[in-house]
Formats: sequence, structure tokens, C-alpha cells
Amino acid sequence: MDVEAFKARVRRRSSVDLDPAIARYRALAPNPSVDGLLRYLRDQNVIDAALFTALHTEGDVDTSGVAEALSRPLTARGTMLIEPPRASAKAGDTQPSSADATATRVGSDDVGATRIDAAGEGGGEGGGQPEVYEVLGELGKGAMGEVHLARDVLLRRKVALKSILPAMQQNRALFSRFLGEMQITAQLDHPFIVPVYGVENGPGGGVAYAMKLVQGREFGDLLAETRELILAGKPLDAVHSLEGRLETFVKVCDAIAFAHERGVIHRDLKPANIMIGRFNEVYVMDWGIARIMGKGHGKPEEGVEVYDAEGEDVRNTTRTRIGSTIGTPIYMSPEQAAGRNDELDGRSDQYSLGLILQEIVTLTGAVGGTTLQEVLTNAKDARRIPPKPPAPGVIVPRELRAIIDKATRLSPGERYASVTEFAEDIRRYLRNEAVLAQPDGVGQRAGRWVSKNRMQAVALLLGALVLGAGATIGVLLYNQSALAAQHRRELRLAELHASSAMRAQGLDATLQRHASQLTRMAGAAGLALGGGRGGEARIFPAGAFEPGPNAVPGLVNSTIHGGHVSFEWPVVSLAPGMSQDAAAAQLASIDGLRTLAKAVMLESLDPDFHEMPEAERSRALGETGTPITRIALTLESGVHVEYPGSARRAADYDGRKEPAYQEARTQREVKWSAPRSAGDGFVLSCTAPLLDVEGRLLGVLAFEVEPSRAVEASLEAGGGAHVETSLLIDTSGKVLAQKNRSGVAPQGEQLDLSEVREAVARGESGTLQTQREGRDVLVTYQPLSSVGWYVVTVASEDAIERSEAPTPGAPRAGSIVAAPTATATAKPKPKPPEPAPVVTAAPAPEPTVEPSAEPSASAAPSASAAPSASAPALWGKLPTAAPTVSAPPPPPPNPFDPWKAYEKAPKK
Repeated sequence: MDVEAFKARVRRRSSVDLDPAIARYRALAPNPSVDGLLRYLRDQNVIDAALFTALHTEGDVDTSGVAEALSRPLTARGTMLIEPPRASAKAGDTQPSSADATATRVGSDDVGATRIDAAGEGGGEGGGQPEVYEVLGELGKGAMGEVHLARDVLLRRKVALKSILPAMQQNRALFSRFLGEMQITAQLDHPFIVPVYGVENGPGGGVAYAMKLVQGREFGDLLAETRELILAGKPLDAVHSLEGRLETFVKVCDAIAFAHERGVIHRDLKPANIMIGRFNEVYVMDWGIARIMGKGHGKPEEGVEVYDAEGEDVRNTTRTRIGSTIGTPIYMSPEQAAGRNDELDGRSDQYSLGLILQEIVTLTGAVGGTTLQEVLTNAKDARRIPPKPPAPGVIVPRELRAIIDKATRLSPGERYASVTEFAEDIRRYLRNEAVLAQPDGVGQRAGRWVSKNRMQAVALLLGALVLGAGATIGVLLYNQSALAAQHRRELRLAELHASSAMRAQGLDATLQRHASQLTRMAGAAGLALGGGRGGEARIFPAGAFEPGPNAVPGLVNSTIHGGHVSFEWPVVSLAPGMSQDAAAAQLASIDGLRTLAKAVMLESLDPDFHEMPEAERSRALGETGTPITRIALTLESGVHVEYPGSARRAADYDGRKEPAYQEARTQREVKWSAPRSAGDGFVLSCTAPLLDVEGRLLGVLAFEVEPSRAVEASLEAGGGAHVETSLLIDTSGKVLAQKNRSGVAPQGEQLDLSEVREAVARGESGTLQTQREGRDVLVTYQPLSSVGWYVVTVASEDAIERSEAPTPGAPRAGSIVAAPTATATAKPKPKPPEPAPVVTAAPAPEPTVEPSAEPSASAAPSASAAPSASAPALWGKLPTAAPTVSAPPPPPPNPFDPWKAYEKAPKK
């Protein structure tokens, strides 16, 4: 091949300008050759290892030197003495030494070629041993060894020469591992396992073995190409299609099953160790950490601690790790990640193959994590990223999802019995047969029969047409029924999503309304304190709320508050060292807030509370309870005022020492606390700072909110027989409240749907199709902006598909009928001229009405309303109540509207 032909071959694969490099090579090499030029270009990094290999292997079959080889005499071992042709020596030339012959040098016939003979020494004119391999250039180098491209001198074929570095050869454990790799690979004689040709000494002096040179690409590169094609909207050829990728994968499974039958496990299966040749041949590579199954074969691993991946960067978790845990972290089985090497068998490799299968289907990795430790933890717990389509419009077949799930179970006993069975289930999918991991139902079996027997199906259809128009009409009706079922399913899905969103918005609106009440009352209190209004203050400490002759006026016995309280007068506590005279001025300024506090508590139940009879208001406050159950004002001076007043607050209580107060001092907006248990329910604290007109902190105002009525309404409004469970969870997945359909097992403390928990933890919202206890379910999860909770709805896919069409004009399953805010009054309301409209399935950005979350005070208190046995602290536990709901009219004007004067003007 001349230079121009050589350059043309390079241009086909690379845009490198070779002219300057070729000119330099010609100046250095007195006897230039193609092999010498390739070696020179590789050493100078003009071409990479892949192009270097391709240029060496794309030529015609090489039979040069055959006649000379036949003329050479045989050695005692029956091997021909091979000497490549050399240029005739010129006068004055000196013979190179044996050491010089093994060095990379410019000036030999094949520039840079290293001769490897059977004794491991460089060949030369006085070597006395036949040259076996001619090293053409380095293909790669790692921490333990290196791989060279070499030519078999006699057979004229190109091989890969893998050698261990001399320094690593001194480590007995690593050297034993290298020898084990040679022995295991050589004995696994299988079409899909790269063959070993022989053992030699490497060019650096270490032991080496020659194996088939596989020219092609890694399986991971093919998967990356497939993903790019799909995202670009380009069609896939046979190799990149899902069926083509699966055909390649089952060949890998066949190779691994062959190894398992001979007692060998690979332990480092990953797409990077699967090679696809130029003609689509498949090879499983790199058996460097393979081992014999069973105990007693792990001694070479003792004392070995070598990492190809440096540091904790997750980007290196695709590289092989050798140490107490051996393998590639993101492809390890749980038992392998836990370091139980003596317990590993073929099911460990099967788990790795299951992860690769998920990557083949989804074109993304199956194990997540941002650090090496997190990846290893996920591997130990068998936590995978749920299989998701690689792009819109692409589906993940349910059969493959079931096969992946079975192969990657946490317990090895729950996986396939062997890789052979695993591969056979994939072949069943490719043959359009039912898979063992998820048997077909009646409809699916019928569909498969039609797809496999198209001609018979057509014949049956024609026969049905011949039988009469009645059969044709029946088919048309069946098709119409199927379309109607699909329409009903889509309608139910839309309604479910809309219902979940609107219920979350309704609960969120209720909490935001309480926060708005807190903001306005804090503004009023701040202005009252800053105004310095005088007057006489009446101070009632805790002792004044005990029944007796000196009791505070208007003391009532409240079942909801668990003792005697006053809704007219607050209890006042003064921090140690503070006198009543020092507190009198501040208490006089805020004396008007006691009437306002009572109104705020009633308004939290019903904005129309001013129309309630006085007796009904008293019963709501003292017997059935209001959503805002307690209001506390703590001033920077040490004054603490609490509504309703009770004997449960010590006279020298200092609210400034509470953690919630300390946190609220630094904030400038309303903040909700985490929920705290209270009887059978929970309560929330909502705090806001008190500021004067100049923005200085005067104190902190806190509401205790008992949200069970609003929560119950948000869960009850799910509707539809297809809804199994409605839940309220926090961002960690903890279940705060739940409502389950009859026959559905309740959730534990944590939501059992891991995909939903992970999505909520990431702050996402939406709809997810998954499985629960072996059934297909559709899950919606919608956030609450106020407190960071989520409303979760779980619906049965099967029930959705079987649901009947909605009656015209009737509310649809999953929709919400607009309901006005509940009231505590028994006073009859005038009927509106038109009935309440039905809210359609389309979700609104903001609810137009208050959700029916605040029931009336007419019902008896629930179990959670039992009085507390001991006096709770301000930030502590409060008893709760759950009265029933009565239907009120649309809400009246907000009673806080006259407070516009208290609102600050926006800063310019």
C-alpha cells in the first residue's frame, strides 16, 4: 500500500492532517514502512488506539513471508525459526545488540516494532529463539496491566497481548488474579467469549497472554447511540431497535450461562465489558475478577485493595473496583455490594444482567446515586430507579418490566433459578409468547393469538361476515364498546388528576386563610403596641382561672380545652424578674386584642360567625372546638398573653425560651411548624413576628391550628369506586392521615410506594403508573405550598377500566362539587336561586370557594377531643375536635376588611 492509499484510509475514519507527521517520520526513518508509520503516529498521539487498530486490521489477508517460513529449519520443539526480511547491511553498519532489538527505535525496518520470543527476550540476530509476536503498539494501559496490538509472526494474524506490569507481578494476590483470569478465559471455549491463544512474556518483562483481537465497539456505546437517535426522532435500524438490542443481550446471557455451568461467575458484567464486532459478533470480555463458585476460592482477594476509580465521584462508579467489595458498583448485586464474596453464585451475575436489561430497555442507568457510598448503599438494598420510557411516545413493555423485577429481587431465592431461565423468558417475549415473570390474562392471550395467526384471524373474520350481518354488527358494537371503555378510562384519569389537584388546593387554601388571619392580627397587635395607648390593664395570672370567689369573670368549663377557661380574658404570665407595673403599659395597649382573639377563633370555623346566635358561638368555642384552638402573644419584654385564659399556664412562664419563639424572632413572615401528635390527630403551630411601624421586633404571635376537619374533607372528596386510598403525607413519605376504601389495607407509618416517595422528596407533582401488591394502580400526588405536604390518591387501574359511563348531568367520579365554607350556626339560611354548580375535571389554579373543611359545631367531639390530663406548653400538645359539617351559604365579607389601616404601604 502506498502513502496515498494509506492517507485515504485514514481520511475515511478521521479528519487528521497526516502530511506533517508523515514528513517527520520520513526524516527520522531511513527505511520507512507502513507498520513503522502506524507505530510512530500512535506514539505521537496523532491517531488514537481505535484508529490504530482499525488501520492494522482492515487490510487484506497477509501471506507475506510464507515461502521464507517454509524454508526455515525446525527447532527441536518443532517450531520454525522465523526471521522477518531485513535490509541488506551497508558498509560500516554495526549489528544491533539483543537489547537494542527490543527497544522502540527509529531506523529499523519496522520502526518501533518489538519482538517477543518464546523465552520472553527480545529477538535479534543472535537471539537463538524463534520470534513469536511482534508488538505493533499500545492499545491501553491501566493500574495493573497493559494491552498491546501484536502480530503473530508465523500465522500473520493480529492479536491483543494483555500483560501484567512487572511491579504488579510482585504482588502475590494480584499476580494470582491475573493468572486466574488467563486460566478461566482460556477454558471457557464458547463462541461469545473471547478466545485465548497462548501465554508469553510481555514487552515490559511481565507475563502476558495473547487473545483474539476484537475490533468493534462497546455495547454501552451502542446504547448511547440508540438514545441519541430516539431523542432526535430518527428511525432505528435492526441493530439499534429494541429487538436487536435484546438479541445481542441473550447472546451475552448464553455466554454467562455457559460459564455458570462450569462453575465460574464473572462478577463484573456491564455494557463496557460487552463487545460487538464489526460483523455483529458478540463477546463477553474482561474476566479479570471472575472466580470459581463456592467457599474456599477467595484467597487471591485477600490483601487486594486496588481502585481503578479514584475518590468518591459517582462518575467513576462505572469502573471496576477491587477490594472488600469487588466489581463495578452500579452493576453489583446486593450480596456482592455487601462483600459476601463466598456466597456469590450465578444469581449474582443474573442480578447484574437484570440491571443491564433495564438499561437496554430504558437507555438510562438502573441505579442512582451522587457518591460512591450512596451507589453502594442503593446496591446493597436493591434500590433501582423505576423503569421509565427513554422518550415520549416510547413505552416500556410490561413483560420486560416484570422480567427485570424478577431478575433484580433483593433475595437471590426470588430471582430466576438460572441465567438460562432468565434468557429464555426474554426469548419468549421476542417470540411474542407469555413470559413466566407475568403470565397473560385472557385478553392478552387472545391478542397474542391474533398477532401470531393473522391469516386465521382474517379467515375467521371473513367467515363471520359470511354468516350474516348480525355478526358484523356484533363486531362493530364490540369495537364501539372498546372505544367507549378507553374514553371512560381517559375521562377517569383526567377526573382523578383534577380531583387530587383541587382537593390539595382546597386544603392549602384553608391553611393559607389561617396564615392570613395570623398576619393581620400580628399587624394589629404591632400597631397597638407601637401606639402607646394608655389605660388600665387587668392582669389575670393562672390562679385566677381556678373556680372560686376570686375567679375571673365569665369562667366556663370547656370539654374541648379540658378544664375551666375564659374566652373573655386571657391568662397573663410575666417572666421572672418582671413586675406588673412594668408590664401594665403594654397590657393596656393590647387590651383590645382579647375581643379580637375570640373573633379570630370563631372566624376560623365560619367567616359568617357574626350571624350565629350567642349560645351557638359559646358551644362552638367550649364544646366542639374551632380550627384555631389557641392564640399566644409573647413580647420581647417577657410578657406572655394566651387566649383562651386557663390555669394551665404558670404565672412566671417565659415564652421567650421556647425554641419556636427563638426561631420566629429571626423571620419576617408566617412560618408553619412540623405537625405534632394530639390525641388521635395532630396540631400545627403557625407563628409571625410583631413589628412596629419602623420594622423593629416587638414579639411573636402564634396560632395553634387543629386541621383534622380540613384534612378529613380533603381525603373524603376523592370520590369514585376506583379510588382505593387517599392520603396526606409529608416530604419524607410519613403518612399523616389516610382514608381507605373498605377492604383495602391501611398504610403504615411510611408510604409503601417507593417511586412516589422519591418523586415527592424531589419536590415533583403529577401522576405515576406503578404496581401495588401486584396490581396496576395510578397514583396522583399534589403538593400544598403552605406546609410542604402532599395529597396522594391511589386508584385501581382495573376498576378504572371497568367503571361505567357517567350519567349525563350527574357529577363525575373523582370530581368535586363546589361547597361553601362550613358554619357553626343552626340558623337557617336562604336558599340560593340556582343549585351549586358541578366543578368539571379541569383543575383550576386557585379554588374559587373555601373547601368544606370546617364542619359545624353541632356534632359531638371525636375521640381526639378528650381533655388533656396535664397543662400543655404554648408550643406543645393541644386537644382537638372534629365536629360535623352543615351546609352554609356563600361566605360574607371578611370581618378583617376594616383593618386595612393596619396594613403597611409597600416600600417604593
